[in-house]
Amino acid sequence: MRAAESHLELITAPTLVVHGHRDHPEIAAIAHRLAADIPGAHGHLVPDADHYLPLRTPDRLTDLLLAHLS
Repeated sequence: MRAAESHLELITAPTLVVHGHRDHPEIAAIAHRLAADIPGAHGHLVPDADHYLPLRTPDRLTDLLLAHLS
């Protein structure tokens, strides 16, 4: 991600950054960085979820995506 980091501020698309609270700490750090550095990005932490959000919390992820896209 190093090469992309300097370009995060150029992203203009509405951005939702989602990660699970039981995910690997490095993933959480990346998610926080993306949410902080992409203008207008929204970060969301899913409780009791790990890296496999679509498999383990599909309903919650679907709700977040639909809300973001509406």
